[in-house]
Amino acid sequence: MTRRRTFDAKGVPLVFWRRDDVRLALARREVGRLFGIYLASFPECTQTRLALMTEHDRSDISNFVRGARSPRVTDIDVLGRIADGLGMPDEARVLLGLAPADVTVSAIRSGPAQLEATGSTAVTGWYRPIPGDRTLRVAICGSRSSECDSMAIDEAICSLSRLLMNRRCEVDHGPMGIGIEIMTYIADHYRPPTLQAAVGVFGRPNVVRNADFVIIVGGGPGTLDEVDLAISMGKRIVPFVASGGAARRAFERLGSDVSLRSWMPDAAFAALGSCASADEYAKIVEHMFADPGSAQSE
Repeated sequence: MTRRRTFDAKGVPLVFWRRDDVRLALARREVGRLFGIYLASFPECTQTRLALMTEHDRSDISNFVRGARSPRVTDIDVLGRIADGLGMPDEARVLLGLAPADVTVSAIRSGPAQLEATGSTAVTGWYRPIPGDRTLRVAICGSRSSECDSMAIDEAICSLSRLLMNRRCEVDHGPMGIGIEIMTYIADHYRPPTLQAAVGVFGRPNVVRNADFVIIVGGGPGTLDEVDLAISMGKRIVPFVASGGAARRAFERLGSDVSLRSWMPDAAFAALGSCASADEYAKIVEHMFADPGSAQSE
């Protein structure tokens, strides 16, 4: 009788993690869907083996796959065990909203990291500013919490990536969350030649300290801390209300205290509150980048 070989996650090819259905499940943190795709793609991996790999009970895996348990997981510890157990590459981890295995540098593309330094804080350095031009520095804050609209966040990642590429902004973000998802999207879809690594800035004050604008997409308690820090520093905060979570709460704060948005015309603030799509939001932000004192929506 031939003994069945034990499945080894290290043998999973990178192309699996780049499949559209896998990337969508990762971005939405739909673990049930991910487990289903994984088991269907690798029949030699049993539910029992998957449970051992990800530190779950066998019944948990069955419930995830059958849809008897909510497919979405937001607990970072659980997501970390799943990522480690499945041997996810860094690009899959960041889509899941986790820090890369190397929390200092995520090598999205091969080649040496091209980093700049501002004091002791590393920045992304994914392009070289045009000499003499004043470049905007943007902080991207947010994450996929249970109070957020994941589809709106997916759309925002695409729209903001285009905007940041076109404006050639300098970008600061944390080691996990929406910022690193945007940088991954830029690397995969636009492939700027100087983007060799995505570097997360550690310490929430460091993320927002040097920013001209603070973009808020989704987010939970940690993002609200960054909002508080940005307000205390007098930063221009631009929340994507439709993404929910901390972004919606930040908008409500701006609405209740006019002094926090004194730089923003009332028409622009009203446009932020009413825009339903990420493309509309990106247009509003683009006008603010061009002239923060006269930003208006189209």
